[in-house]
Order: sequence, then C-alpha cells, then structure tokens
Amino acid sequence: MSGSLRRRFSRWWIALPLLAGLWILLDRPPPRPLHRAEWLDAGGTLVRAVRAGQGDTTILLIHGFGESLTTWRAVFDPLAAGAKVVAIDLPGFGASHKPDTLYSLAAQTERLSRFIDRWTLGPLIVMGHSMGGELAASLALARPDRVGLVVLIAPAGYRIGLGWIIDTMYPRKAATVGRYLGLRSFITPIHDPGWLAEPDSLADYDLTGDPRYQRAAARVLQEFDFVGLRDRFRDISQPTLLIWGGNDPVIPFFAADSIAQLIPCVRFAPLNTAFHRPHAEVPDTFLAIVRDFLANPRCEPRGGTRP
Repeated sequence: MSGSLRRRFSRWWIALPLLAGLWILLDRPPPRPLHRAEWLDAGGTLVRAVRAGQGDTTILLIHGFGESLTTWRAVFDPLAAGAKVVAIDLPGFGASHKPDTLYSLAAQTERLSRFIDRWTLGPLIVMGHSMGGELAASLALARPDRVGLVVLIAPAGYRIGLGWIIDTMYPRKAATVGRYLGLRSFITPIHDPGWLAEPDSLADYDLTGDPRYQRAAARVLQEFDFVGLRDRFRDISQPTLLIWGGNDPVIPFFAADSIAQLIPCVRFAPLNTAFHRPHAEVPDTFLAIVRDFLANPRCEPRGGTRP
C-alpha cells in the first residue's frame, strides 16, 4: 500500500467514529417536553393549563390581552422550584375554548374564582400582567378568603396608554381589531413544543384563521372594562408587589405611581430598562424581585417607595 493510500485509509478510520456519533445524535428522538397541557374547567369554559411544582402554596399566572400562558415560559420553571404553579390561557385566548359568551371584567373574574375553588388548595398567590393584572387585582378583591399575596405587572384597571383604541370602541372597530389580532398571533406563538406537550390534534392549532378567536377578542374589547378598578385599588387588602417597565408603551409608566399611592400595602419595583413584558424581557431581574417579595412580603408606607 502506497503512503498516500495509507494516509487516506487512516483518515477514514478517524472519521468513521465521528460520523457514527453524528448519526446517533441525528437519529436520537428529541427530548420530551417538561410539561403536558391540560384542559381544566373554569366556570363552564375549558381552559388550557400547565401545572408544576409542589408545596402548600399555589401561584396562579394570568396573562395579558392577546397573549397566552407561553408568555410565562422564562419564569414558570424557576417559580415552580419553590411552589405549585398554574398558568392558564384565559377563556377566549390561546388554546382555551372561545365560547360566544360574556367577556366582561366581572364574568372573567367569576370564571377565575370558580377555577381556583376547583383546582387549587391552600394559600394562593395571584400574578397577573396587563389585562391579567387587572384580573388578578379583581380576583384579590373578590376572594380575600383565598388570595394571600398579589403580584401586578403593569396592570390595566387604572389607565391605558392605547386609550384612543379602547375609548371609542364599537362593534365594527372591535371586529377589525379582532381580525388584526388573529393575523398577528404569530408574533406571540401559543405553542412551545420543546416545553409543553399537547395532543396531536391541537398541537397545530393556529389562531390566525380561527373566527372564534377573532370574535372572542372583539367581545373582550367591547365588554371588558380596562379601567374598571380605578379607586378600587385602594381596597386591596393583601400585600402587593407592583412591577413596571419604565419604557412601557402600552400602559404608561406614570400610572404606576398613581396605583402605588392607592394600594395600602405595596412594594413598588420599577424596571427602568424594561418595556411592557418584564417577565419575558428581563426574567432574571424579575425573578429576583419576586422571590424577595415572596420570602418577605412586608408592607411599605402607602405609595410604596422605590427600591
């Protein structure tokens, strides 16, 4: 065998194990998702949910308008390391059912109230973002017997920066915005197959072409009062953490001071570099603030001082 041929042969012997290892990696099935979606009853409407963690305390995560439980992806598992955590798609959103029914603040609060009675035990912490923040506050007001702590992330209920859309709502305009939300749903996808397993029949469900989603979104815009709490924030009796992005373009940051002045027992944590979704944008900072609050939910003077 010539020297040239021997060198080529030796290279093949070196390459074969590498090729075999690559083949094994490529042929290996993808890792199983950490969680499996469930559909649980919320006052007569089935909602998609994901549950994890253990312990006596449950944290209920409530997303904002036009989003889904996947918005909590970056913080869900770290939170579940210390408590039971439940994230849901609100009725009308995500992969939850979208009945042609009432979507007012009172109706959605009642569905959440019935949900926690059926699916949670022990101390309850409610954490809500944007419209979900208003719902978290509304649930805390309605159920002080169950809700012990509240975390509000740029909550609606007092002031909406996009008021020029909300304040002049009428059926045709609501339907147009509903169609727009359906078309833009790819920006905030409702599926995460690497994290959340779903039945094959639903894994490919797409909001884009679903008229039920467009109808539900339109009904929310018409029926849900996005400034429905106003002075009622002063009636929240539970220790409350208020988190707000300083660059929030959806609900203006100056509303944070007004809400902080109303809640009797509040800790205000402004995040100057964040926008409207700090739990997704700066999850590590967000988690540090939340963990500190949960470990020591002390009250600050009315209008909670900035850390």
